[in-house]
Amino acid sequence: MSGMQMFLVGFGGLFFVGGVLMAIQRIRTVVSGASAQGTVVGQKTSTSMQKSGKSVTLYAPIVEFVHDGRKLKITSSLATTSAMPHGSKVRVVYLPDDPEGTAEIGTGVRMWGFPVMAIVVGGLIALFGAAMGK
Repeated sequence: MSGMQMFLVGFGGLFFVGGVLMAIQRIRTVVSGASAQGTVVGQKTSTSMQKSGKSVTLYAPIVEFVHDGRKLKITSSLATTSAMPHGSKVRVVYLPDDPEGTAEIGTGVRMWGFPVMAIVVGGLIALFGAAMGK
């Protein structure tokens, strides 16, 4: 196995395992977690370049919610091309023993988008690397 193959298999494997671990945490959150109503208080923006040379702005909502009388802020793990309106009410799900580390907006795409994407992309990269030498 060449160095490039080892790199692709290792990199893809790490991405895959990270996605699986995040999916397990999200399953734990759905099964035994808590939920609260949150309010969108801002957006974390980032810019990415497309192949055509155009730049695209991505928005990850910053949400404030209350857990045990404390106001907490989280930033969604998934950014999209459209911003959620300031003041929007959203459902936040989290594990009560680690609300800041596990909280996410409780929609299907926001909960499962990043873990599924990491599993699929990581798996494809690792498979591509493994198949390169054959």
